[in-house]
Amino acid sequence: MKLTLDTQIQRNNEMLTSSIDGETVMMSIKRGEYYGFGNTGSFIWENIEKSISIKDLVALITSEFNVEEKKCFDDILPFLEELAEKELIIATK
Repeated sequence: MKLTLDTQIQRNNEMLTSSIDGETVMMSIKRGEYYGFGNTGSFIWENIEKSISIKDLVALITSEFNVEEKKCFDDILPFLEELAEKELIIATK
């Protein structure tokens, strides 16, 4: 699925998740893989507990960090696509 500003995303709650020293770490039992997110990734993860459009997520990020909307979208899109590919998030139109 191609992600756009209108795509709704939500984290996959099947992940075992914890916060360690301000970073989010998680384990996918299904894939047997471990993941870790830094500051921005952790911020995104915290804000996609419930379904949110990528447009609204970009607005949250730009209000928290000093970044323009287009650059924010361009920067987070590959990250979100990777999360979707690894089934860490659920994306719907």
